[in-house]
Amino acid sequence: MKDLPFEDTGEKTKSHNGSPDDWISFLRRLGEWFRSLHLSTQFMILVSPIVIVLMSCLTLWAADRVERAMLAGAGGVGALYLETFVSPLIREEYIADDTIDPVLVSRLQNLLGTGPIGQHVRAIKLWRPDGSIYYATNDQKIDQPTIFDELKSALSGEIVVSRTEVDKHIYTGEEKDGLLLEVYAPLLRDRNGKVILVGEFYEEPNYLIAELRSARNGTFLIVASITLPMLGLLYLMALAASRLIVRQKRAIEANLLNALDLWEQNDKLRKAADYARLEAGKLNEKILDQIGNDLHDGPVQVLTLISLRLSDMIAEQRVSGAKVNTDLVKLLSFVSGVLADLRKISAGLSLPELDDLSLRETIKLAVARYKDLTAFPVELDGLIPQEIYKPHLNVCVYRFIQEGLMNAFRHAANNRQRVRYRIHEEKLIITVADLGQRIIRSDQKAAARVKLGLTSQKRRVRSFGGRMRIFRRASGTIIVAVLPINQLQGHGMI
Repeated sequence: MKDLPFEDTGEKTKSHNGSPDDWISFLRRLGEWFRSLHLSTQFMILVSPIVIVLMSCLTLWAADRVERAMLAGAGGVGALYLETFVSPLIREEYIADDTIDPVLVSRLQNLLGTGPIGQHVRAIKLWRPDGSIYYATNDQKIDQPTIFDELKSALSGEIVVSRTEVDKHIYTGEEKDGLLLEVYAPLLRDRNGKVILVGEFYEEPNYLIAELRSARNGTFLIVASITLPMLGLLYLMALAASRLIVRQKRAIEANLLNALDLWEQNDKLRKAADYARLEAGKLNEKILDQIGNDLHDGPVQVLTLISLRLSDMIAEQRVSGAKVNTDLVKLLSFVSGVLADLRKISAGLSLPELDDLSLRETIKLAVARYKDLTAFPVELDGLIPQEIYKPHLNVCVYRFIQEGLMNAFRHAANNRQRVRYRIHEEKLIITVADLGQRIIRSDQKAAARVKLGLTSQKRRVRSFGGRMRIFRRASGTIIVAVLPINQLQGHGMI
């Protein structure tokens, strides 16, 4: 059994009548002890006082109702007693003349102490409506008549039962010390039905007190016999509920651990997929670069030699004065055209100069080359707070800007071109826009080429974990690319 927070465990006990800090410390220990208990025990500690208080209130209420019922019964019996034995002896004219029939006096005196009811009656009083006493068996007189509440109720036809503990009028010493029951009941009515005389008798409460005690004890036993099984049932319900909560808690914890494991696995898989995607993008750019180098070192060199040989042959014919073979001239022209195209393709596929540039320098280089190629102005606006070197990302950024500007130049040459870039939440945001009028392309081949170029750019941006959006408006077209710049940090293969 756990030690209570207020038990002596061998440590120095502090007085709880000390400073507020002592009380706070005591309450804190009490709270810790309460939280350490079983859930069902906590429930019973909290519920038991409530149930006991409610059942105690029910016991008191039931006992009060029984007492009221017994007093009302006693009052009814007393009223019937007066009405049966006293009321026939009183006449209205006697009350008007303020005279008392000797037979009435004799009968009232004989009623006291005789019969099962009279043995408990100690005095009988007859009250007038003005609060004065018409007759009393103990010869009591009242100098100043007063109409009290019980007399008013009896004059209205009610039967009132009370105790002499509370002063209503002047009592004798025996009436006050004996704590008698007093019963007020209408005794005589006139021809109009108005109560003109009220009877009051004083009864010893000893037999009623015994009955009330027995009724209270019975009520307490009944309520206790209901309360104890109720508390036991509540404890069993709380115990079953606490066990269910414990099982559910364990199941939730197990599910949470499984969910965390799945999340960790999914996170590793996501990182591996991102890594693979980025590596694929880098590999794709390397392949393009290798293709460009192979074209330059292979077919371009061979065609260059062929071009030089054809040029020499044509020069020899011209020096010897022979007629220049037109086929050789045409072949030289064709070879020169193919060589120029292959050099452009090789230069476009291979971008070794981007390896040592930062992102900001790559963006400026793409815009500068576009200006040199087209002689068309471009508004460049942006800021990268620090130098970021991402060689694998430079090619993607360069080709995105190049494709966006070239499409704008081909299909909206009259529009103002603008390039904006910035870093936001570890992401590079680049916007290529042409401002002016929206161009409706009637050439299907040109539209197909633009669509193919934008599709390839979307795939290129997506391969680096980014997103690309195109907004076509009445004032032009806006292309936005969002690329993560630190995606490879902390990533690795599973």
